[in-house]
Amino acid sequence: MKVMRETAMEYRKRVCLAMNHISGNLDRELPLEEIAGKASFSIFHLHRIFKAVVGETVRGFTRRLRLETAAHRLLANRRETVTRIALDCGFSSSQNFAKAFRQYFGVSPSLYRKSKKGNMIGNGENVLSLRVYYTETMELSHRNIPSWRKEMKTEIREMPDYTVAYVRKIGAYGKETCAEAFDEMMRWAGPNGYLGKGPVFGMYWDNPAVTPPDRCRTDACVAVPPGTATNGQVGLQVITGGSYAVCGFELGPDEFPQAWDEAFAWLVSSGYQCDDRPCFEMYHNNTEEHPEGKWIVDICIPLKKMC
Repeated sequence: MKVMRETAMEYRKRVCLAMNHISGNLDRELPLEEIAGKASFSIFHLHRIFKAVVGETVRGFTRRLRLETAAHRLLANRRETVTRIALDCGFSSSQNFAKAFRQYFGVSPSLYRKSKKGNMIGNGENVLSLRVYYTETMELSHRNIPSWRKEMKTEIREMPDYTVAYVRKIGAYGKETCAEAFDEMMRWAGPNGYLGKGPVFGMYWDNPAVTPPDRCRTDACVAVPPGTATNGQVGLQVITGGSYAVCGFELGPDEFPQAWDEAFAWLVSSGYQCDDRPCFEMYHNNTEEHPEGKWIVDICIPLKKMC
């Protein structure tokens, strides 16, 4: 039984490498040999193992990510043309993109961009509420701004690359998913001596405004030296550095969703454009040592290079 569990965890870790490679190369057709090589699988076994772990085929996962990335960009930058988004997300033409987009979301790309009311998954069989992170600046004046909002500190920061050990969970963003991921991560990091020696991160690969909740990917991460040996479900990856909008908060456990809304509202008003790399939280304290039990955390949003 122990050998079987270890094999299953190893498969999950290697499938995460395949997922990461696909996510970073949505603009081009990836040969199956290349994906399989990144995960150290044979082509013959890749499809079956990938589907068993993720619940989707390699092709289905890739297609969904391309469409959801395109939807994310439609909402994030309204000046970007549909054709530009289609080509950047790996579609051969705007016509092919529009057809695929309508099949998945139930509306055309242009209507989706205008509506901001919801997305229709699977020809309308499953309707998901659309929680728009890209809040219009003027809407802030009609809200009751919480006291901690006034203390949000923002800056544009050049971040380094971070090598991290990580555990990935797939499911709706929230306490349960994050707690499960971090519990497993800490059970590995503590005994191996990596706690307190570098940053701790929560990385979020998907935009819940466009990705079905049960498909969202959360990584619990701890900074480690490059080349660190991992085992079980713990994998190794690099959080890519570059330009980030860094929004600092002190938050209670129930204040994270609103903080993300405020961070993106600030981003919209700032004029910067969000990049397609995953966002992450960087944690700076132990809540047990905070007088009010709060998290001191930076919400880090990757930015496109300014032309």
